[in-house]
Amino acid sequence: MDELPARRDPQYEALVPAYIQFVRHHRGRRTTQQLENALHRFHRWLATAQRDGSRDLTPALLRDYLASFHPFRRATIAVHASALRGWLGYLRLQGLMEVDLGPAIVLPRVPRNSVPPRIFDKATVERLLGAVDRSTPLGKRDYAMLLLAARYGLRSSDIRTLRLDDVRWREQRIVLIQSKTQRPLELPLLADVDHALVDYLQHGRPPCSAREIFLRHMRPIAPFSYGNAHWAVIDRALRAAGIADPHPRRGFHRLRHSRATQLLADGVAIDTISDVLGHMSVDTTRRYTQVDLAGLRSVALTEAEVRR
Repeated sequence: MDELPARRDPQYEALVPAYIQFVRHHRGRRTTQQLENALHRFHRWLATAQRDGSRDLTPALLRDYLASFHPFRRATIAVHASALRGWLGYLRLQGLMEVDLGPAIVLPRVPRNSVPPRIFDKATVERLLGAVDRSTPLGKRDYAMLLLAARYGLRSSDIRTLRLDDVRWREQRIVLIQSKTQRPLELPLLADVDHALVDYLQHGRPPCSAREIFLRHMRPIAPFSYGNAHWAVIDRALRAAGIADPHPRRGFHRLRHSRATQLLADGVAIDTISDVLGHMSVDTTRRYTQVDLAGLRSVALTEAEVRR
């Protein structure tokens, strides 16, 4: 999604942080990153439309905003539409809007698990990892990051925020708090992941006092910024491997989906896969059964069996 110019108007600064606290305390929302991103985008879009916060909002303007997401996925539009509807309800609750504009926000219907996740097959994942040039500091970093996604299905946000203290070297474990769910996740420290992390920390990581493992390799040397999805990391690997992918910005998600699907194909119980991926519900994990075609074929009835 294209970047929009930053907008920091007084009304935004005065209301959005308060709203974030409101949804945390009164609606029990544990994580707000997605909500904050949606509201940031909406206010940046208002700046391009020369509109001033809630004072200039109209149903037509809101429809124009949602139209700006075309041709993004319906699920993406639904996330932003839902965030906007909640925001408008809060403004009305605070007496900052006389008219309820919530009905002007039409959420697209998104059937649950209607589209199977895109994946890389096992051979493609190994080809991708093998194409990374591990002779350079940048390559050592990229390889370790990609390996965490390929072996554990870690989210890019959890890879970005992984800290030195999260790796229990003596215990051969990785223990972290997931950024999306704020739930703890414990994983075994696999041998190839162990070697990749050590190689990067000893021979690739620039000197820096930050506790995050992975750093920018351009000055200023620092941890990755909030919201960085590392699409450049996966794009470099895809190009090196000669793999065409029309959506490189979703590459880390695809590695996560690929790991889940491979575990399912290997016969790992779905509740175990749910634990490895850090899902809050096994229902979320069940979407991967849609792409386990080999597994489905293995239990399919023959025509003769159906006719019995």
